[in-house]
Amino acid sequence: MSKDEYKSSLREKIPYSMYAFGQGIIYTLVSQFLMFYYTDYVFLPELVVSAIMFGGKIWDGVNDTLFGLMMDKIRFKSGKRFIPYLRLSAVVIPISTVLLFSVENIESMGLRITAAILTYVFWDLCYTISDAPMLALPTVMTTSVKDRSTLMTFCGIGGAMAMALSAIGIPMIFKSKGFFVTGLIVSAVSFISMIMVSVFCKERFYSKVENNQSATLKETWAYLKTNHYLLMFYCYRLVSGIVSASMLVYMAKWCLGDEGATGTIAIYSMPMIIVIYLLSPFILKKFDKITIYRVCTVLSAIMYLVTYLIGYQNKTFVLLAMAVIAALAILPGIVMGAIPQDCIEYGTFKSGIRKEGITFALQSFISKVIAAFASVNAMLILHFTDYDPLLEAQSETTASAIWAGTLLLPMTGMVLGLVFLFAYKLKDRDVQLMSDANKGKITKEEARSQMSREYK
Repeated sequence: MSKDEYKSSLREKIPYSMYAFGQGIIYTLVSQFLMFYYTDYVFLPELVVSAIMFGGKIWDGVNDTLFGLMMDKIRFKSGKRFIPYLRLSAVVIPISTVLLFSVENIESMGLRITAAILTYVFWDLCYTISDAPMLALPTVMTTSVKDRSTLMTFCGIGGAMAMALSAIGIPMIFKSKGFFVTGLIVSAVSFISMIMVSVFCKERFYSKVENNQSATLKETWAYLKTNHYLLMFYCYRLVSGIVSASMLVYMAKWCLGDEGATGTIAIYSMPMIIVIYLLSPFILKKFDKITIYRVCTVLSAIMYLVTYLIGYQNKTFVLLAMAVIAALAILPGIVMGAIPQDCIEYGTFKSGIRKEGITFALQSFISKVIAAFASVNAMLILHFTDYDPLLEAQSETTASAIWAGTLLLPMTGMVLGLVFLFAYKLKDRDVQLMSDANKGKITKEEARSQMSREYK
């Protein structure tokens, strides 16, 4: 097999999946439990937690964009573009995570707040250098668009396993050992998992279209304006994400009566997730990625609404319904990383400009903005409904608000964002033709003559 026809091996796919697993258990710990740690263990006021999470995420989102510009410009002496960043992130992310969960024993409230701010900003800066390089790595590992989708499937498997095992294991550990020990254990597992990608994965392919454009914000915006489908997909993610709230653990504790219910949801979802992953190669081969994304999004919105209307008194149904929602997120999670890769090929084909770094840095930036709003929305709901973590039970008003925030907000965001999702028109087969033309295997004219539609 020639280099231009190279497809990644299982020996590379598994470490790539392991990196996603290591990154995923850290992200699950922080995204699902950090606010809970701040409010119920460190006893920080809700508005302070809001300010920390929102300010840190927005600033880190700016850093993501700047990092993407830098990544498109910098070339290491080794010739590698992405693996050096992944090697560094495997070390600094676990260290910063341990520090993040080490502030609860500080006696002074002022010092606790200061420590929370500093450790959170440090963690976000460390996490910045992991997302964009990980998502961009398949573009230089393999020349096949389908193989890149397979790599993203392995990535999704690693991420899903991380979410499931974390949801089960983290509550068990912190309830018996505390959050500091939890951070130590999760960080150790994360390091072992993440470091493997720098040993086994190789960068082989670089597009014949070189990125000779200077990496400036002005030229990046000009690039984005020409990449219509990248804008549509990111607009969907932004609109659907900012109308949400990170309240699952609060819902589990105060509506279902046990914060460990997040683990029960993960256990219930595992059989469905396994079946989806077993079927995913067939599904991805049979249907375009964007079709899969649309169908899963609509079904998830319906499930959110049905669950909300039935109410949290029916605990068994809620656990099963939330497990179904978790399973429905698997296929979108797989293709979410592959769709921007398709947009890179489209942008290269259309304009002759290739910017992997800024494309995936923007994806990371949007994820951070979404997380910021989800955190703030959650804290505002708790603040304005007089949430008190020291009570044995919350008032009916507070519990109902937590229930609505957990279910109605994400449903609303999905529905509002559908207009952008349906404006995305790229077909998988057409993207492969664009990729072939970008590599010089066929001419642009030959590619256009075989496409299902004209792309302007």
